[in-house]
Amino acid sequence: MKPYEKIGWVDHVVDVATEEVIQEGTPVSQTNMNHMDDGIFENREAVILHEGLIAANQQEIKVLKDATLNNMVNNVFLKNFDSVEAVLIISGVFDPVARKIYV
Repeated sequence: MKPYEKIGWVDHVVDVATEEVIQEGTPVSQTNMNHMDDGIFENREAVILHEGLIAANQQEIKVLKDATLNNMVNNVFLKNFDSVEAVLIISGVFDPVARKIYV
C-alpha cells in the first residue's frame, strides 16, 4: 500500500472591505474528495487485515503459553485450516465454538 499523501487544506480568505482574495483556498473537488475517500477505504482494509493477523498471533501465543505452563513443550504444534471439512480426525474432537481440535 502506498503512503497516504495529505492534501494540506487551506481556507479561502477574502478581505471583507475590499473583496480582495488574500488566500486561495483548496478546491473542494471530485479529485480531492475521491483522494480522501480512497485513503479512508485503503486504511480501513489495512485495519481489517491487521485485526485478523493480531487475532491469529494472540491464539498462537496462548497455545504456546498454555503448553509452557503445563510443561507440554515437546508436543506443541499449530496448524490453521480454512475449514475442518478437509481434515479427517481419527482421534480427537473438534470444538466449533473454540475452533480447536483436541487430540
